[in-house]
Amino acid sequence: MKKINKYMLSAGILFAVGTNMLISSSVYADSITSTAHESIYHLTTKDGWSNDLQSIVWNEQGKYYDIYFLHSQTADDPNEAGNQNWYHTTTKDFIKFTPQNEAIRADGPEAAYTWTSAWTGTVLTNEGQIKGVPKGAKIAYFSGLEKHDGGSQNIWAAWSSDGGKTFSHVLNNASPVIDHSWGWTSQNRVDERDPAVVYWHGKMLMYVAEGNEIGVYQSKDGIKWTKADPKGASKVGPGTYMRGLNTKDSTPVECPALRTMKMPNGQTKQVLFYGAKAPSEGQTTGTYYIVGHLDANGLFAPETDAKRLDQGSDYYGANFSGNADLGKATKTIKSMGWIGNWAYTANGIHNDESANSEFTKRLGSYSIARNIELDNNMTIQSTPITGQGYDVKHYNDVSKDHPINGKNASLNRPFTIGRDTNGEIYNLLDVPNLTANKEYNLHFYNNKGNYKGRIYIDIWQGKDYVKFNYDPSNGKYNVKTRSGELNKGRNGQISSSYYFDGLLGRGNGYLADSGVKNQKSINLKVLTDKNSVEFFFPNGQTYTVTRFNTSNTQDFKIFTEDPTNGNRVDIIQKTLK
Repeated sequence: MKKINKYMLSAGILFAVGTNMLISSSVYADSITSTAHESIYHLTTKDGWSNDLQSIVWNEQGKYYDIYFLHSQTADDPNEAGNQNWYHTTTKDFIKFTPQNEAIRADGPEAAYTWTSAWTGTVLTNEGQIKGVPKGAKIAYFSGLEKHDGGSQNIWAAWSSDGGKTFSHVLNNASPVIDHSWGWTSQNRVDERDPAVVYWHGKMLMYVAEGNEIGVYQSKDGIKWTKADPKGASKVGPGTYMRGLNTKDSTPVECPALRTMKMPNGQTKQVLFYGAKAPSEGQTTGTYYIVGHLDANGLFAPETDAKRLDQGSDYYGANFSGNADLGKATKTIKSMGWIGNWAYTANGIHNDESANSEFTKRLGSYSIARNIELDNNMTIQSTPITGQGYDVKHYNDVSKDHPINGKNASLNRPFTIGRDTNGEIYNLLDVPNLTANKEYNLHFYNNKGNYKGRIYIDIWQGKDYVKFNYDPSNGKYNVKTRSGELNKGRNGQISSSYYFDGLLGRGNGYLADSGVKNQKSINLKVLTDKNSVEFFFPNGQTYTVTRFNTSNTQDFKIFTEDPTNGNRVDIIQKTLK
C-alpha cells in the first residue's frame, strides 16, 4: 500500500467535541432471528443465543475448516436445561462462512445415562485407535447435563458419518465416558465439563474443567478413561495454570485447550489455553494461556507465568486450530473467541438505548479470527485475519475535511474529563455517521523523538460509547464503556453497572498494559463492527470489547496530547464486509 501524506497536528486545541450520531427509533421484532444484534462481518449465530466456541478443525477431505459453537434455542434463559446444542459452519478463509446447521442435538437418545443439554467440548479426527469409530472419521467429546438425575455434568462421545457436519453415532451406549460421580474424577462432585482431547505418546489425553481444577485423564481406545497420573490426584490446580497471578476469586476454570507450538528459534513448547478471571489483578473473565511442557504422566508443567491471550473484557470461550497430536508442532494457529462476558451478556439485552423493548432473543457473535504465534520469549502474538476493504480513504488534512464546529457538529459532549489529561488536547479525526463495519490503521509518530502525550480514541453509537485512553510513555491504557441496552436487565442494573464501571469503578472501566512504550512510532489497528471493537497493538497484544447498540453507524474520533509539538499521524480507513 502506498505511503500516505503526513497530517501535522494543526487542527487546534479542543476541550469538547460534537457527535451527531443518528439514534434509530426502530424497535426490531422480538424473535430468534431478529437482526437487531447481528454483526456485519463477524460470525454471528443464525438464530437464538450462542457462546463458547467448540473447535476449529481442518477438514482434509473438504479443504476447509469445520467450526463448532455452543448454541441455545432461546436467550430468555440460555442456560436452561434442554436448550443447548451445537451449531456447525465451515470456512476456507475465516472471512466467509457457510450456512449453519445443528451438529449435536440438545437431547441425547433415550438411554439410562444420556444428556439433556450439549455443552462445550472437542472435535478431532480418529487416527485409528478410537474403538467403534472408522479411521479418519470426526469424533466429538462433549460435556452436558445428565437427563435423568437432575442435571449432573458428565462427558459423552459421538462420531460423524458425514464428514463432521453432524454427530449422530453415540458411543458407549450413550453413557458418559467420564462421570462426575466417579471417585477419581471431579473432586467437588459438581463440575465436569469442557473436555479438551489430544493425542500424546500413543495414547489420548483429556483435560477437563472441574471447578478450580483441571482433571487430566488418559485412554488407549477413546472410550475407557483412567487417571493420567495413576498414583496421584491427576489434577492441574490454580497454582499451576494461574502461576504468577493472584488466584483469589479466579475460578471456575473453563474451556481448556492444549497445543504444541514452534517458536522462531525452532524450540517447541506446549501451550495451555483456558478461561478464568483474576479480579485481584484487575482482570475480568477472559482467555488466558501459559507456556510449558507435559510431565511423564501428561500433566501440564509451567515454564512461564500465566498471561491474557486478549486483554479485553469480552474474549471468552475461545478455541484454536492446530494439530490435535501434541507430537506435531505448529508455528501459526487460528483462534476465535466468543464476544461476551457472563457478568452482563446473559442477563437480558434490549434492542433500544432507552431499554424499553423486550429482551432480544438472538445474540451471539465471535471475534475476528486471529493468527497467533509464540515468539522466542514465550509470549503469544496475535494478528487479525480481515477481508478486503472497500471505500478506502487516506486522511490528510482532517481538520479541513471534517470541521469540528462546522455544519456536521451538534450535541457537544466532553470526550474526556480533566483528570484524564496532562495538558492541551488536539483533534485529529472526528467523522460522524460512519458505517460501523470499519478497519482503522493508525500510525502515530514523532519527528523529534519518541511519541509523547496520550492518545484518545472515542467511538460512539448514539449515547453508547467505547473510549480508549493510551499513554505511549508507559504502555498502559484505559478502556471505558457505556451501553443503555443493558439497563433494566433481569438482575436490575447490576449488569449495566458492571459493564459501565468495569473493575476500576465509577465508570472508569479497565486498566491494561500493552507492553508498547517509549517508541518513536506506534501502529494501532482498530476493528469495529456493530457488536464489537477490537484493538491490536504492534507487539501482537489485543483488547476486545463487546457493544450492544443496534445502530449500523458510529462516530469515530481521535485526539492526542502533543507536548513536544512533534506528533504526527497517518490514518487509513477501510470499510469491511
